Amino acid sequence: MSRLSRRTFLRGLVAGGGAAAIGLPLLDAMTNARASTPIYPPRFVQWFWGNGSHPGGWAPTTTGPGWTADGLLRGLAGVRDHVHVVSGTVLPVRGRNNPHVEGAAGILTGGNPVVDPAYATAGNDWDYLTVAGPSLDEVAADIVGTPHFRSLVVAVTPPHGVNGPGTAVRYTSHRAPYLYNEPTFDPLVVFDQLFGAHTPDPLRASVLDAVLADAKDLERRLGAADRERLGVHLDAVRDLEVRVRSGSVGLQCDRPSPPLSTESYRERAKLFADLAAAAFVCDLTRVFSMEFSSPASHEGYPDIFPGALMFNGSPTSFHEYEHNVGYDEAVLTGLTYFVDVLGDFIAALRDMPEGEGTVLDHALVFGTSEVAGGQDHAFHDFPLIIAGGANGRIRQPGTHVALPGGIATRVPLTCLRALQPDREAWGTEQYRVTEAVGELLV
Repeated sequence: MSRLSRRTFLRGLVAGGGAAAIGLPLLDAMTNARASTPIYPPRFVQWFWGNGSHPGGWAPTTTGPGWTADGLLRGLAGVRDHVHVVSGTVLPVRGRNNPHVEGAAGILTGGNPVVDPAYATAGNDWDYLTVAGPSLDEVAADIVGTPHFRSLVVAVTPPHGVNGPGTAVRYTSHRAPYLYNEPTFDPLVVFDQLFGAHTPDPLRASVLDAVLADAKDLERRLGAADRERLGVHLDAVRDLEVRVRSGSVGLQCDRPSPPLSTESYRERAKLFADLAAAAFVCDLTRVFSMEFSSPASHEGYPDIFPGALMFNGSPTSFHEYEHNVGYDEAVLTGLTYFVDVLGDFIAALRDMPEGEGTVLDHALVFGTSEVAGGQDHAFHDFPLIIAGGANGRIRQPGTHVALPGGIATRVPLTCLRALQPDREAWGTEQYRVTEAVGELLV
């Protein structure tokens, strides 16, 4: 059996001369035969939804392992043993004049929002504010390495911008002040980025068909176990390709992003979840940033409110509805839906085999929002969820840890410690912490 580089790809040409390349799972032929256990690269996911949860009403009623995933967390029931919930913390925002901006900057970058002096006289509000430093996903990318794509940044619901150059309320992934990572809204575009060149022909040749010759040549060089792994992997890629091309979310090859329509946000998010799992197992990227909705959640969510949310006889966004009504049945339905979609993402990583375990065993998912509660911009009992084993650095099974009054940024620090054990601190000014949540780390 020939030795293969971990960077081996199946390659070919699609119709029109575009290049296609498909990454491979970790095969025995890529590992040191003398090593007893393959070493899988660490992966990090930043998973964000807007407008928070229900302070005092979202967390499990019992602490420790075996917590019950019901109520607003019912969507985590199927993955509960892989999920840690941290409740009771406080995000110590300062001014609260721009709560969604301050909260997003605080939890995702560990710092206060800033404004360029050129905009200082314009009001200092969220039309102009940006972050002071890189977001957690960018910091993680520096730690875990860059195999092909430094990170993949995607978003599901349409962006609702501001009337100025401010970035903190529109984007959740930043490299530096005013320097954000533009998210991709179209799963087909991400598929093409990962597995082949995008062409405008709606009847594009299959990426897998383009690399079949290379795959058959590789099979002849592999042992029986590796041939079986390769077959399973290519079947999974074929299934994903069919799903992305099937039109289930109404995407077109020549359209850069999906339209504002009644397409299912949840189904689109599931496609992104499967793409993340495939990208991780192929080691095409080690960092994935999912913005299900931007801070403030100015969206109507037709999946669950097909007739539109109404207030005083007029359609309104989830954000405005919650401000006006509070935690009624409709708002609780929306808050539950956000976690349901996060549960789908975690399940996709769990269901992707890798070695003797799954991608989720080797990954770390951090789920959060920019406020604890949207009705009154609460910052107590902040929603914080961690999933995955992080290559044995995060304890399993999952548990519920209550930290009444603790600083919420201890959880991002915990994520970084799982990736980089000697990490000393996270955050600046009032967000700076040096103590992780020890109950979660091995």
